[in-house]
Amino acid sequence: MSPEAPLPQLTREEYRQLLAYVRRTPSKSKAREWSVLLAAAVCWGLGVGLLAMPRWETSLTSVLLLSCALLWLQILLHECAHDSLLSPKRLNRIVGTVIGLLVLMPFGGFRRGHHAHHRHAGTELDPTAAPQGPRPGTRLIETLVALRFIPVLYGGGVFWPYLTYDLATSTRPSRSALLTTLASLCAMAVLHLMLAWQFGFARYLVVYALGLWAAGLLYEYLFTQNQHVGLLPCPARQSAYRYREQINFTRSVRLPFAPLLLHFNLHKEHHLFPHLPGSCLPLVHQWLRTHRPDLLSLTDEHLGLFERRRHLRLFSPTVGDHDQAV
Repeated sequence: MSPEAPLPQLTREEYRQLLAYVRRTPSKSKAREWSVLLAAAVCWGLGVGLLAMPRWETSLTSVLLLSCALLWLQILLHECAHDSLLSPKRLNRIVGTVIGLLVLMPFGGFRRGHHAHHRHAGTELDPTAAPQGPRPGTRLIETLVALRFIPVLYGGGVFWPYLTYDLATSTRPSRSALLTTLASLCAMAVLHLMLAWQFGFARYLVVYALGLWAAGLLYEYLFTQNQHVGLLPCPARQSAYRYREQINFTRSVRLPFAPLLLHFNLHKEHHLFPHLPGSCLPLVHQWLRTHRPDLLSLTDEHLGLFERRRHLRLFSPTVGDHDQAV
């Protein structure tokens, strides 16, 4: 496909039909969301609580529990940012604020940065986008990615851009937004320093850092390296694309345990309808598979999680993966 060719997309009528199809389906309760939230909370509580037992076996168990909990919590944070995790909607901001303290991400800044990501997906205005073309440090970044055990894509493409969104953005956040972010950072520091004082500074900080590292690596293998990398169109001549077009700038991947991750793997479907709960995304996928399979085949799930990493083209973005199909 030529970069200048029109991007395949749903028509307005198809978009309306698809949304109507999802809305006609009887709404599900929030039992799954509450279950995942409870599981993440218990996992995090056990991971931290085991630090009261000063043995290396319990420290290792804490790292494993925290890595799973923090991965879950980041997905839950994402759902809260879209007001789609819980009802009523205001509850999402309360829960999101608490989760943000645990995953070291100010909820307000994450929410604003993630909404900017959805507005500008497929362009360099996206705060999480990889640059078009090589930049200083290109070889170092590619080397770190190739090492496979450093979550450089997650760290540089997700964690850092959202952590610093209100502090580094050129959009000039309001004073209240900036103060809220600074207050969140202070609350974050106080919370973790208190926990470190309770369980021992060195032990707590090392175990929590390892948990964050492992969660970041899981997030990268499951999501970051699949969802957007290499799909920035060249050239990007506009500042924003419609949701109907953004299906070209992300991938969906198959995961056998997708319901446990609130279907965060269905990222094409999420970009079509950002405010739909994750439980609705399989319906969107089903409709597309039946009526517009061409939109799924452009960036299909033909590469496995580990195989994907060998095919990454961080600084040579292409429109789709059709030339890599195996």
